[in-house]
Amino acid sequence: MRPSTIFLAAITVVFGVATIVLAVLIGTDSGGALSTELRLGILITFVFGLACVTTEVNHRRRARLRRKAEAHPATAFVTAQATDTTAADLAAWNPRLRIWFPCDLGFDRTGITSWSTGNDEQGTPIALRSEVLGFDVFSEPTPRGVAYRWGIVVHLAPRTLGPGAVHLWVADDQPAQDEYAMRRTIKRVEAALGTAR
Repeated sequence: MRPSTIFLAAITVVFGVATIVLAVLIGTDSGGALSTELRLGILITFVFGLACVTTEVNHRRRARLRRKAEAHPATAFVTAQATDTTAADLAAWNPRLRIWFPCDLGFDRTGITSWSTGNDEQGTPIALRSEVLGFDVFSEPTPRGVAYRWGIVVHLAPRTLGPGAVHLWVADDQPAQDEYAMRRTIKRVEAALGTAR
């Protein structure tokens, strides 16, 4: 485990133990103070626990992408998650294409391919390099509307049902998934495809 994960795990344990000790010491009090303190303790423990799990998952994902990049140096890897429209986007472009998300997308001189997130197994070819017309970023407000979540649009050449614009949430080795990170990821992917401007 990395130091940041250990730190978050320690804080989670401390708050969890403190909440339990507080509940035992106060006992079953019918007053509102008990429920407020316990709710606060449980909430803080939950938040730090969630942060701990998220941090560890992100570290493992980055390590997995680094290992794949080292094993396949000509390929740029990102982890893609489906947006609300990804399945419809892909089906409109190619109804026979079946991609399971989340997956690691590999971009190289041949095109775009899905790879398993569990191992180094190459999966379904998505598009040839000649079919990739370009990339752009998009955003949508988070559920509370206080921030934006950023992703990438992959523009694909027309097939039977017309051109494709596939929206994906993308994570790679950049911790902040903001507009700047998405644009840097696009440059890295374009360089791997050989389409950099």
